[in-house]
Amino acid sequence: MSVYNIYYSPTGGTKKVSDILANAISDNVRNIDLLKKNLSSQHFEKEDICIISAPAFGGRVPVDNIEKIKTFTSDGAKAVLVAAFGNRAIDDTLIELYDVVVSVGFTVVACIEAVAEHSLVRKFGAGRPNAEDKTELETFAKKIIEKINNNDLTVPNFPGNRPYKDFKASAMSLVVDDSCINCKKCARECPVDAIPMENVKTVDMAKCFSCMHCVSACPKKARHNSPTVTNALEERLRERCADVKPNKLYI
Repeated sequence: MSVYNIYYSPTGGTKKVSDILANAISDNVRNIDLLKKNLSSQHFEKEDICIISAPAFGGRVPVDNIEKIKTFTSDGAKAVLVAAFGNRAIDDTLIELYDVVVSVGFTVVACIEAVAEHSLVRKFGAGRPNAEDKTELETFAKKIIEKINNNDLTVPNFPGNRPYKDFKASAMSLVVDDSCINCKKCARECPVDAIPMENVKTVDMAKCFSCMHCVSACPKKARHNSPTVTNALEERLRERCADVKPNKLYI
């Protein structure tokens, strides 16, 4: 049996959640970063346990995340699905993630929704997952292992709708300041090749889905969302993101 930590984490929040769960399940974890390009196809055996974590972007799983999972095959490996969200809601993230992993052969034994920092408005969910979240997620992991050890493969009940809600990318108006050294890391790491190598200060908005990985990855912190756009988004989300949302386990 192998334990896999499989995550798509443009700004790091989803990985933090996934790491906590994976490390609570095993001290010998194999990591698969779905944000990386040119990933080789992966096969998972029936005895394997896979924590598969995705960010909730507008209540959906990022398309690139879905396409990477579709390259996997599985003989019924046990999957723990995680939807990490920026203190608003997961909407249809878990059910969309469930549909794609089942289509390639996984057996879903548990689902989790967990709060992480919002990728665009960082004050929402700031600092999460925090120490209290870590303790709670570790408790979730213990319950999941107990279920697996009891050979209980019942499918958990979790929220979501089919057809999924329409995806609408949050607005982004990229600003690149003078501290940019043209290292091209943003272009190399953009998961959908929306930043041209020849001019990293531009973005192909037909490809970009506002994941903010380029902002997070920039070694000089030279990339920013426009303050005007960020402030408008914060105002629009304020009411739904103001209260502290809980983590939830569906088992």
